[in-house]
Amino acid sequence: MAMRPIILGGVCAAALIQPAFSQEAPGGAPAQDSPTEQSAEIVVTGSRIARRDFTAESPIITVDDTFIQNSGPSTLDQSLNALPQFSASQGAQTSSIGTSGAGSSGGRSTANLRGLGPERTLVLFDGRRLQPSDPSGAIDLNAIPTALVSNVEVITGGASAVYGSDAIAGVINFRFNDRFTGLEVQGDAGISGLGDAATYSGSVTWGGRFADDRLGLFFSGSYLERDTASQHQRSFFDDENGTSSPTSGLIIQSGTNPFGFGAPASVAAYRQLFANGYGTAVPPVSSSYMLNADRSLVGRTGAINLRDDPATGYLVSDGVVRQRSLYDSTLQLPIERYTGFGRAEFAISDALTAYAQFNYATYTTNQLSGSGVLQSVVEPIQIRADNPFVTSDLRVLLNARPRPNAPITYYFTSTRLGRLEVEQQYEAFQGLGGFRGDLGGGLRYDVYVSHGETDQDATARNQVSRTRFNAVVNAADGGRSLCDGGYDPFGFAPASPGCQAYLTFSTTNRYHYEQTVVQGNVTGEIFDLPGGPVGFAVGAEYRRNAYSADIDPRNSPTATATPGVTTAPEALGTSGQLSTAGDIAVRELYGELLLPVFRNQPFLELLEFDLAYRYSDYDRIGGTHTYKAGGTWSPMRGISIRGGYSRAIRAPSLGNLYSPREGAIGIIGLASAGGGDPCDVHGAARNGGVAGVDPAQVRALCLAQGVPATLIDGYSYSGQANSAYRVGNPNLHEETADSYTIGTVVRPAFMRPLLRNFTVSVDYYKITVDDAIGYVTSPVALQQCFNFGGQNPGYDPDNLYCALIARDGSGLLASIDEPLFNLAKYETSGIDFQLDAAVNVQGLGIVSLNSAVSYVIAYKLQSIESEPTYDYAGTIGNAQIDGYSSTHPRWKHVSTLTLGGETGALSLRWRYIGEMRDSSTVSNSAAAAAGVPAVSYFDLIGRIHVGDQFEFRAGVTNLTDKQPPQFGGPATTATSTYDVIGRRFFTGFTARF
Repeated sequence: MAMRPIILGGVCAAALIQPAFSQEAPGGAPAQDSPTEQSAEIVVTGSRIARRDFTAESPIITVDDTFIQNSGPSTLDQSLNALPQFSASQGAQTSSIGTSGAGSSGGRSTANLRGLGPERTLVLFDGRRLQPSDPSGAIDLNAIPTALVSNVEVITGGASAVYGSDAIAGVINFRFNDRFTGLEVQGDAGISGLGDAATYSGSVTWGGRFADDRLGLFFSGSYLERDTASQHQRSFFDDENGTSSPTSGLIIQSGTNPFGFGAPASVAAYRQLFANGYGTAVPPVSSSYMLNADRSLVGRTGAINLRDDPATGYLVSDGVVRQRSLYDSTLQLPIERYTGFGRAEFAISDALTAYAQFNYATYTTNQLSGSGVLQSVVEPIQIRADNPFVTSDLRVLLNARPRPNAPITYYFTSTRLGRLEVEQQYEAFQGLGGFRGDLGGGLRYDVYVSHGETDQDATARNQVSRTRFNAVVNAADGGRSLCDGGYDPFGFAPASPGCQAYLTFSTTNRYHYEQTVVQGNVTGEIFDLPGGPVGFAVGAEYRRNAYSADIDPRNSPTATATPGVTTAPEALGTSGQLSTAGDIAVRELYGELLLPVFRNQPFLELLEFDLAYRYSDYDRIGGTHTYKAGGTWSPMRGISIRGGYSRAIRAPSLGNLYSPREGAIGIIGLASAGGGDPCDVHGAARNGGVAGVDPAQVRALCLAQGVPATLIDGYSYSGQANSAYRVGNPNLHEETADSYTIGTVVRPAFMRPLLRNFTVSVDYYKITVDDAIGYVTSPVALQQCFNFGGQNPGYDPDNLYCALIARDGSGLLASIDEPLFNLAKYETSGIDFQLDAAVNVQGLGIVSLNSAVSYVIAYKLQSIESEPTYDYAGTIGNAQIDGYSSTHPRWKHVSTLTLGGETGALSLRWRYIGEMRDSSTVSNSAAAAAGVPAVSYFDLIGRIHVGDQFEFRAGVTNLTDKQPPQFGGPATTATSTYDVIGRRFFTGFTARF
């Protein structure tokens, strides 16, 4: 917390061309000194009523193209995530890979306001909805034509009464520059200090007004290419743990004893085989075995030293034998993207203007598994005991079984059949056409229809055929008669090229999304109040969204004669997914009133209220009501106090309703760090380290769940993740949210002689989401099953949470169901600070400071009504909302100090992310898991202007090459929050003709 005074002091210390973000009037013009000085009417984001002054009652921040360009060539999410109001979502940086494109980020760029999830952030283009990019309804920012965006407005709090569903956390509105004229060409290029992560972008934009300004035409096209970055080149990843089960896996013989031995003495004899040079049985209690390069048991007396050995790739970390990845990993998803945009407007008469708009985007992302030849499977396969590749050491173990010739149940952790490659191809378009004009008497109308479609193909290459793999490993000759050399399931070397080709294939899942919107509204003024005319807006809207998933049959489980029972899919190592389809439609009526009560009165320079209401009738969930009430009071010129309340909703998305059961990754952490499997003897639950949890009853519950009695007092689960399963729920209903905001904007007149511009705003917000749609995640299921929150005081194995947990024959976690319900309650609150100031320094130029600071007071999550509410403000690692380790620092800010003039500008930008503790310490105060320190990034950007026609820019991001903090284990971090690429250089130009 020592950074607080430094940050606030930097914000308020001094006044410091071109604000990167500011309290600007929507449309890009700087806020006027007084309402009467602004002549053109504008529509503030969060309202449909045009007004002459910038008096939005919701906290609003506006960023221009300068702020976006200061990040170098990048996708929009990477630029916006620098703002403290945003939390990072998986996009450019990701470490996960899966064949289900709909359930992974797939290279999509999304906006996540207040950390409440992209699906609770409404994204608009010029006040209208964009085409969704996935079943959650989230918008892919890749499809937005940035060259024609004049600025981006962000408001906090619910806006469903104005815009409909999804505006729970707030609204992001990309403003279209409809006054653009001429030809503009932009180009940018960037590269990391290590020579990788190259990114190139370019755009051509043309616009003009014709026929006495009655016809407006605008066209824009862009291209972006982003290459990957090497993990092996970066020292941060030198200590990466690697996989915990190198070349083989877990052997299980039917029964409660995972080794298939009948007496504990045999188990002791088995473990003695692992005695090694440094005197510790390896693994001392694990039920897995591993092989050296000579195919003898790892750790056996006389074998290689297990410590870091480049010859075999083995190392010992945290007492676990691991193997380094033989191939590089993807630190930055490569992407190639094309976008096109066209807009035409024609004034047929003074009262009627026709307009049409079309935008198109297509892009491809590609990701390779970082495990190289060790393609992860983690699935049991039956292997005949006389397989010719059985090693001599393994033969000793098999012969010690009560049934030496019984098949081996073998949990593969790798197949050594090449790298899994997943390619995502997207194609999205949206067409829109409508009419607007005057009805007379000050009434204006706008009617339009839009339709959009998105196609997504997820192709997975090098998947393993279950049928052929079973045939090969169970052939008497080890599969040599089926493919060249056969397949050695216990060896280290890759299979032959012929065998790889025989055992692998490619699959493609195809997803399709549609959205149709029909909307009409009328705005105008109805009568006068002392403060001016009363404005209104009324309208109706119809919206339909449809979704279909055409899953490759080889990725789908197949039905059996037993109802409800299916066989595993042909793709080995996948849980399977079924084809599905669904739609949801809504009809809505809405209205809004702007009431200017007083103006230019003593202590009432301005007093106005804004009221709105919307009724929505969904064909799946029925009728809903949303409303808002806000106001602005200006006691004197230069000081405004604003605030409001709103009720917002989010209807369940198509993915929430219809997504089929599919596999996911449950991040549970390590037992030694306060997470992991509660049955682990190294964890706090087994050692009295969790308040209110009885270790003896934990032990009994573990036995009841299937941990063998012969292993219970030495049981260990070394993984940080487990297999999880998720499925849609057609019985979901809407989420509801209540938002409160109050704040002040100060533009003191007495500062004008000293400063060209000075604005300070302070806003408090509180957003509470009830009946939130969410998953009971794996760590929640484990902790509540074992009474961490007092939800299972009897340690009943049939408890709701315990019923979600499945263990295999050895007692190890096999999978955890993560059901989807209206069960959660989320609450977040905080304070936003913003400062814009500029001063003209004689002989030096204009010095400006723009700073946005956010302090999170609370970030509370409750999984179900009977569960305690936990406050995760200031923590890292909780995956409740977005399914991966998210970050919620108390303090976050971005500040830009600029020195500039007519010939150019030089800017220094400071991005700050505050310190955070491990989220596991929230529900378990005894957990000793380490958090992360505060991190600061500095960017240096220079611009040179050559008249009004040309600008050259260059910069360095992460100037000091700041390394990310470690979280979640060695060489592990929150990749979407912290910079894992390092120092980057970029250059660009803008030419206007």
